[in-house]
Amino acid sequence: MASGANRLEYEQRVNRVIDHVREHLAEELPLVRTHENRQPAGVLKNGTLVLNLRASRGQWRPEKEAGPALTIEAFGERDGSLTAPAPLIRVPEGTAIVASLRNDLDRPLSVHGLCEHNDTPCAPIDVPAASTREVKFRSGVAGTYAWWAETGGMPQDLRFGPDSQLSGAFVVDPPNATASNIDDRIFVLTEWTNFTHEQVMKASTDEEPFLALLKMLGPAGGKATTLINGLSWPHTERLTYRIGDTVRWRFVNGSGESHPLHLHGFYFDVDEVSDGLRAAHYADGQKKREVTHLLPVGHTVALTWRPERAGNWLFHCHFMEHVMAALRLGPPQAHDAAHAQAGPAQTGHEAHAGHDDQSVGMAGMVMGITVLEPSGTSGDPLEHMSAPLMPARKLTMTMKTAPNRFGTEPGFGFVLSENGQPAPTGDVKAPGPTLVLKRDEPVEITLLNELPEATAVHWHGMELESYYDGVHGFGGIGAERTPMIAPGGKFVVRFTPPRTGTFMYHTHVHDYRQLTAGLYGPMLVVDPAETFSPDTDHPLVIARDGVGPMPVMVLNGSAKPTFKWRAGARHRLRFANITRHDMVQVALRSDDGPIMWFPLTKDGAPVPRDDQAPKRAEQIIAVGETYDFEIVAPVSPHARKLWIELRDAEGRWQVQGVAIIM
Repeated sequence: MASGANRLEYEQRVNRVIDHVREHLAEELPLVRTHENRQPAGVLKNGTLVLNLRASRGQWRPEKEAGPALTIEAFGERDGSLTAPAPLIRVPEGTAIVASLRNDLDRPLSVHGLCEHNDTPCAPIDVPAASTREVKFRSGVAGTYAWWAETGGMPQDLRFGPDSQLSGAFVVDPPNATASNIDDRIFVLTEWTNFTHEQVMKASTDEEPFLALLKMLGPAGGKATTLINGLSWPHTERLTYRIGDTVRWRFVNGSGESHPLHLHGFYFDVDEVSDGLRAAHYADGQKKREVTHLLPVGHTVALTWRPERAGNWLFHCHFMEHVMAALRLGPPQAHDAAHAQAGPAQTGHEAHAGHDDQSVGMAGMVMGITVLEPSGTSGDPLEHMSAPLMPARKLTMTMKTAPNRFGTEPGFGFVLSENGQPAPTGDVKAPGPTLVLKRDEPVEITLLNELPEATAVHWHGMELESYYDGVHGFGGIGAERTPMIAPGGKFVVRFTPPRTGTFMYHTHVHDYRQLTAGLYGPMLVVDPAETFSPDTDHPLVIARDGVGPMPVMVLNGSAKPTFKWRAGARHRLRFANITRHDMVQVALRSDDGPIMWFPLTKDGAPVPRDDQAPKRAEQIIAVGETYDFEIVAPVSPHARKLWIELRDAEGRWQVQGVAIIM
């Protein structure tokens, strides 16, 4: 039997041959066009939409000319180009739809989501190879839905073969909708891999199919990237708005994974969510206000936000593996040249931590947003910052190395000091110190970098000027860009927290090693008259700890943390997830089972009134999300301990903490 090294070398040669064959075939295939989901497909006349769709193979460039041509299966209109994502279907509620589906592929096609949306599951439409099917149905109720297809026999959460781009948006507008009140943008999220149908089928028989697919990436020759409307950052659409605009977005998750979607610098309101069968619409007072929204596979979300400060901002998936520069398919030099041609708003990025490209060290599921002054000019937001009404509180956060924290490998961390005092000596720990700020009190934070490498710090969830947001080489506007903090260098951040809540600070260098080595911590904002009391106010930071390929999950830096809580007192539990890519199932239990807690905030914003009722103490928390709950510690002699349990998305036990009731 061949050794592991020989087997790996063989798999690499096979994948190189497959890639070469694909590139040769792509030269002979029609172009797959990317599009911005602005123009609906079909012909709508007299209350009936006629759709003529086809599925075929084509040549697709998700990184435009900077990246390779990829052979994929794609949908298109009968007499038009193939597209990625699939053609947009958009109709008023009650529209009759007549859809013809032609399968030009050499495999059977199974189409999902082309049916009446009325909270009832519908069977897929099966179209044999080289065949055509016609279906008739009505739109169903207003909402945002997904439609998708597969040719490999896989469910959507395992559709990682050549059919991964057979996904599109299906929007049903209210019957009285007009062009003026549906002024929105639609974004379809997808993922691509170079896996064959046969490879995906083989992985599906594993006890853990998704992990089996992950093992095929990297050294074995597997490649992957993540997309928004068929493109990967920095080639995704650059959006421009003015201060005071009302921005309406719809997102459709047509990929095989969930995505925690994060907006820098601003909150958004969740107007509608859909699980693919039913759309739930929220009235004012019912809408959740968030900075990160977890979008499961096949689900959709509609949201609204209003730009309040000029500058450059990011919107991205918060799974680090979905936005790392390693997702880039083309060479860095090609990206630099192509991106630099986009104009001044996209140039001037600094070199950083081994990334010398024009993409902020990121790739994949990322969008850039430029907010202009109401006049339409970029201006200089730093010049227009109003002077604080009171002197700024002055803090220093020194980034230090913790030698040999992980065997022979160092850890990183923050040390906090105030009013010019030297940084305290002692162990450098993770998470970093709890940063307690006051609402409406200006703060000036000097970041000192004593690490052996450059970094940048993002103030997650905080409403502040773009220049201080921590996105190196991108934040700011005009000639002013947020710099990297070089070894031995410093950067001064200024902001005034406008609201109370639970937030985070963390490295914004998308090399996961800095994060899991310890460059993160909790940030709390309290009312001016409030005194933070660690006896009853508990930051609980979920993270990964270590610098290897599989860092362990920890809570406040430990896999088995112990807390002491006062009996009969009200305790505020502030959960924050700053792992690399985890959706964590959090539960609080007594020896008799789950207890109840009161939801307080999500991402620092109060939850809607309807969600404030006591509920079972269980919550899924994705990376980039914070949740605050309140409990009353029991006084019963039979309940002397509470257990904090963390499990991963598959239900595997990761952390068990204990709160001893005193």
